[in-house]
Amino acid sequence: MFRLLHPANPTTPQDAPIVMLAGSRWILHEYDQPSDAPPYTCISYAWQEGRVEHAFDAGQRMSARTLPVLEATIAATHSVDTWRKSVQFSYKGDAAEEETGRHAAIEAAQALWIDALCVPFEEPDRTSSLRDMGRIFGNAHQVIAILSDRCTKVLDCIGCGDAIDDSTLLTLEEESWTRRAWTYQEAVNSRVLYFLAEGRQDLLVSGQDFLQRVEDGIDAYKTRHALGSLTWLEANPVLNGLEVLLADYRIADYAERSAFQVMAAMGQRISERPDDYFYAMLGSISSTPPISNQDPGIAPAEHFLRICEAKGDFSFIYCRAERSTESGRGWRPIPGDFSPVVGGLNIFGKGEAGTVEPGHIQLDKMYLPLRGAISAQGLKLASIFSGLASADFGPESVASGVLRKLRALGFTGCGEYLEFETGFFFPQNASSCSDDVCVAISCGINWVRGGPGLVLQPSGSDLGTFVDVGAFVGVSPKTGVPVKVR
Repeated sequence: MFRLLHPANPTTPQDAPIVMLAGSRWILHEYDQPSDAPPYTCISYAWQEGRVEHAFDAGQRMSARTLPVLEATIAATHSVDTWRKSVQFSYKGDAAEEETGRHAAIEAAQALWIDALCVPFEEPDRTSSLRDMGRIFGNAHQVIAILSDRCTKVLDCIGCGDAIDDSTLLTLEEESWTRRAWTYQEAVNSRVLYFLAEGRQDLLVSGQDFLQRVEDGIDAYKTRHALGSLTWLEANPVLNGLEVLLADYRIADYAERSAFQVMAAMGQRISERPDDYFYAMLGSISSTPPISNQDPGIAPAEHFLRICEAKGDFSFIYCRAERSTESGRGWRPIPGDFSPVVGGLNIFGKGEAGTVEPGHIQLDKMYLPLRGAISAQGLKLASIFSGLASADFGPESVASGVLRKLRALGFTGCGEYLEFETGFFFPQNASSCSDDVCVAISCGINWVRGGPGLVLQPSGSDLGTFVDVGAFVGVSPKTGVPVKVR
């Protein structure tokens, strides 16, 4: 079941449940699925604190922001003047294209989706709707992200073409929208994204303009204060997470992100309920309908694993979760905490391709670094990653700087490392730093100057037992070999 808010009309029954918005009566209309609905607009916002009685169900509570956010959306998106002043629909300003774009945007704003009112309370429809968030936002004609009043000046600067000054930029560090788990997938799945502040309802800012201007503001801030990447990251983790979202919005197609890319982007975001974290990740990797109601009891974390396995992407293996005790499946995380070994980085690659076989998994393309003194090239790249960017430091100093950077990115490992000719590897557990283990680094997913990897206990010529996960920093691997893990 898929529900949308529509304005009431003369044929609406007088006893139909309604909510008053912008001086008009609005009702809920049900469809079998998003593709059956007319063009519609999704609203992305953070609930924040404060609850009020639900507009349609007196026995339930909803965010105190829900109705004000709806009012702001209607005021902005139903105004021809706002669209004409704020948004350009054609690259060359073609009048016909502009008119067509405005008409379509206003028409889509006659049907609104917002979580508090459109997600059913009854099971299994509620769980089905939460699992289907990616498709809901991906099918919307447009998504309106509503920022709080404190961000009004940010959008004013963008709308007027002014530079974003320091104090204005740092309001985004405190903005709830930039920290929530749900808002990540709501933004990156959108076909077209606009930003609106509650305090400025006559100004819409396109997602592309917002992203570019915020990135410009961050770069200018770093330059003005002579901040290196590490110092910036430690002082402004939320803005760093926003930078990751901005990059993801640009480079990733809906449902084509790897599991690790999503986990890394979500690593330091927050949710009110643990299940919401997994529902938000599901919405970021899958455009298929949710698992059928024949299996309604499946936990969201297990659902996430199954969706990834069905796609042939096993990059979820690089998380901090405990592992299965089932024979031959010691590589598979136990559904629970899927925090990535490292988050807060731009992740590249299509995923960790592999095949589950009886007694093991084969990962198709892994890099096996050689133990030994780190090379000058490896040391240089590790130094750049750390933010030290100096060729004068020795291996211990560079490794210490790398660890500091990894800590800022959420790494919780022991702090010890293994040295290889091409870089440093930091495992989660100190027991992994022994001479009888080998390390396999992902070639299918990586970050600039490194990638996640596995610690394996050799148990045959082409087979290893899963021991641990970790982070490799140095020369990014380009070519690899199949590795079997049990």
